Amino acid sequence: MKAVMYGAGNIGRGFIGALLSQTGYEVVFVDVNDDVVNTINRDKTYPQEIVGENGKTVWIENIRAVDGKDTSTVSDEIASANLLATSVGVTVLEKIIPVICEGLTRRWDKDPDNTLDLLICENLMDANEFLYERIKDTLPDRHKKTLDESLGLVETSIGRMVPVMTEAMKKGDPLRICVEDYDYLPVDRAAFKGPIPDYKKIVPFSPFSFYLERKLYIHNMAHAVTAFLGRIKGYTYIDESIGDIYIRKLVEGAMIESAMMISKRYHVEFSELKAHIDNLLFRFQNPYLHDTVERVGREPIRKLKPKDRLVGALRGCEQEGVLPVYLSFSTAAALYSIADASAHELLNETCQISSDEPCGNYIMAFYEQLKNSPKDFASILKMIDRQYNEIRGLVI
Repeated sequence: MKAVMYGAGNIGRGFIGALLSQTGYEVVFVDVNDDVVNTINRDKTYPQEIVGENGKTVWIENIRAVDGKDTSTVSDEIASANLLATSVGVTVLEKIIPVICEGLTRRWDKDPDNTLDLLICENLMDANEFLYERIKDTLPDRHKKTLDESLGLVETSIGRMVPVMTEAMKKGDPLRICVEDYDYLPVDRAAFKGPIPDYKKIVPFSPFSFYLERKLYIHNMAHAVTAFLGRIKGYTYIDESIGDIYIRKLVEGAMIESAMMISKRYHVEFSELKAHIDNLLFRFQNPYLHDTVERVGREPIRKLKPKDRLVGALRGCEQEGVLPVYLSFSTAAALYSIADASAHELLNETCQISSDEPCGNYIMAFYEQLKNSPKDFASILKMIDRQYNEIRGLVI
């Protein structure tokens, strides 16, 4: 059994490729980094460092690599694969579609019933729809119907945290990768065309939108807010930021609001989501990851878009009757992190929230508080409590 892993970067080597190797596949990495490709083919293994208090080294084996610039060879590998996965980033994903389509064409010219499942390991909502439209536009007409019948576009939820590898962390080995211990991969059960890989760490689930929203609106949202607040307080690392009692309280409050929304939307017990929150807060404290607030907090404008981690969670709470006060503060913190822009313009144009809306009022009030006393999170928490009480009619 052969799995083609498109992308040999942090997630490709640190999570998906390693997981597929441990499942029993021969893993063929595809990458354009000559050093990585050549070293994989020379060593046939690489060290995966599980970092934490009980750290250990796991050697990933049964692997080889092909040069992503050699599109003919890559197409041949896809044509004969039992499973395909991508982890290349959204901007690169579109560029590799012609190669994927060439591989599918070679595959289906021989046997149109030869199904293939593609695990989409990208940080992109509705990634299956994104790929489907572009693959359909690129495939020859004779295989457009085959696409619907023989290609499974399987969304996944990437929960494992893998830091950017510095040269010091690599210790002279271009393949060495540091990861946290968590290594479960939820996958969209309903999207598979072939058999679902049978391995305890691969978790099929339907409807998969539950896992996607849990990841985006709890995990990604909380990670970003931890970074925004950590930057305000002058912290360098995520574990330092979440170790601040006031930041932890603010982040946890936003997570709980999102969890209440998801619990209502998907009829999942809140206690299950609260356990997930507690686990995430514990994992954020891992100092061995060396994950920086600068990396996690990058691209705040993208993270403020209407369906992304902050505003998407806030709007979801409104739809489900959950009061998004902590999420309003979190949105204000993201606005505050964009120093050279008008908060009102970003709120209206990027977030698509009117300052006349209740949540718009909350956001701008929190924004002004941050401008006046940026590091006084104790006062922010009192302000949040006051707003909760006023709305509940408890202030006399």
